[in-house]
Amino acid sequence: MLGLFLVVFFLTYRYNLNKLESDSREQKANIVAETKNLIAYFDYAMRSHERSFIDRMHQTADSLQKRFTGIRHPEQVDLYEISRQLGLDTSREHIYLINRKLVIVNTTFPKDLGLDFTKLSDNYLSFFGDLFRVGRFKEDRFGLEMNTGRIKKYAFLATKDKKYIIELGFYSPEAENYRKLLLTKIESLGKRYSGIEKVNLYLGVKGAPDINMTDKRQIKAYLKCLESKKPQVLITDNDQTKHIEQTEYLFLPVLETKLYGGYILQLNTNNSQEQFLLSELFWRFLIFFLLTGIILSFIVYIRAKKITRPIVQLSEMTKTVNSVNLMEHINIKGSSELAALSENFNNMIDSLRVSYEGLEEKVVIRTNELFQQKALVEHKNQEIVDSINYARFIQLAMLPPKLEITSYFNDSCVYYAPKDIIAGDFYWFDHANDTSWFAVADCTGHGVPGAMVSVLCINALHQQLAEDRTISAGILLDKVRDFVVKTLHKEQGSIKDGMDISLCSYHHPSKQLQWSGANNALWLVRNGELIPYLPNKQPIGLFDNAEPFTTHQLQLKTNDLIVLFTDGYADQFGGPKGKKYKYAPLKELIVSHSNIPTKELESLLEQTFTD
Repeated sequence: MLGLFLVVFFLTYRYNLNKLESDSREQKANIVAETKNLIAYFDYAMRSHERSFIDRMHQTADSLQKRFTGIRHPEQVDLYEISRQLGLDTSREHIYLINRKLVIVNTTFPKDLGLDFTKLSDNYLSFFGDLFRVGRFKEDRFGLEMNTGRIKKYAFLATKDKKYIIELGFYSPEAENYRKLLLTKIESLGKRYSGIEKVNLYLGVKGAPDINMTDKRQIKAYLKCLESKKPQVLITDNDQTKHIEQTEYLFLPVLETKLYGGYILQLNTNNSQEQFLLSELFWRFLIFFLLTGIILSFIVYIRAKKITRPIVQLSEMTKTVNSVNLMEHINIKGSSELAALSENFNNMIDSLRVSYEGLEEKVVIRTNELFQQKALVEHKNQEIVDSINYARFIQLAMLPPKLEITSYFNDSCVYYAPKDIIAGDFYWFDHANDTSWFAVADCTGHGVPGAMVSVLCINALHQQLAEDRTISAGILLDKVRDFVVKTLHKEQGSIKDGMDISLCSYHHPSKQLQWSGANNALWLVRNGELIPYLPNKQPIGLFDNAEPFTTHQLQLKTNDLIVLFTDGYADQFGGPKGKKYKYAPLKELIVSHSNIPTKELESLLEQTFTD
């Protein structure tokens, strides 16, 4: 029954809603048609009125053009004195001087001094461009002044040297009355139609919002309608009225103008009528539904009393049957249907008893299987963890002892914090013949794959350096790359693994440092300033268009700080917001503490990384 009521309610609502929408479309069409008629009368009256201005404005523009001929700096001319000589009333008749950059540089209307037309609309670029190119007098329709909102007629003429545009703007009380009469008539259209909340009319320039508009969404829709000449609809929620308001912008053409893009008719509507319709139908159907429900409930109650008595008796007897007492049986006398129900219930109890007895045995068996599987998984997992821990022991054994490094660089530190038990990041050190070799590297992948590649790369560094102790840092990286590529890339297939590294060779007596990098940089901190050295943008591994690695020569000074690093520290996520640490804070941390002992710097790096 409820479904039937909902269907009837929905169909009734849709019928009335379609009628409302049809009435709204008809009302909007009537408003558009009447607005076009009003605009036609308005344009005719305004053009007739404008003819009384054109000759005078033309004569005034010609006189100003002659006066500005030969003047080197027209922007410094006293336009108020010229206005007095030409008989202009500066309270309502204004002169503007616009330069090639479309900026008002001189005027008798101070509020517009410095106005830049290029920031208002791209439409002004083509409009003033035509004026500079043609050089003839041009008058345009009455339009709204940007600062005051008053209606004003404008005329334009380029100076003889075409460096400036002379603009005239004359107020007209009669034109203002025509405009007010038009707007009053158009606004009154909204009061004649119940579905229309408000009607406005704008005369707009493409790309320039109307001075009365402040809402960014309205401005965007208004400008898009003016540009595309197509209707634009803006939907907003009114928190005060609890209505959904719709603002529709419709384009209407304007006659005989090049500056103005057209008229924009704004229609404001809301869904108050739809809400009223929905509320009225809801209460009508609710009352009807409740009355029908009460009547049907009374009828059902009378009928149910005769049927439910045997059912209640059956229900009471079933309470004696539970999971630990499946031997009980129920015998009820009554109609054939209830007798059949009693017999079926007894059969179900018998089946449940048999199933319950077999289920307990199956649960025991399955539980034992799960315990055995759990023990097997735990044993295998422990074997894997033991293997990885032993691999970590081997990897740590391949890393140089920190005491060996500090024996040659007493003020040095190494901060090493692998992400997993074993990792692809490593540091490396070697010394012979007054020369120390040291590096930090990041191998492809994390965990076991990265650690396996790191073992290969450490062996490659030792092997290639052992073959030639006089080799430069860049050539050493070239040879290590050749070794890694040859090892990992066989005929059966290629593995795109390798490492990023920052490698140094330091000659202790001369303090000469050689450095070469593969995707990892070097920072030199000297006198509180960080000097970065950029690496070659290629890895130690298979790479298209690979080039020889560059060797950089650095002459170190006392108190210089050399910093080598991988990307793991800067890429760490953490902090209160869980964001990436990045390189800028790391640079600031190192530079601001470059004068403290490196052991303290190591503790500071560890604390910052942990936090």
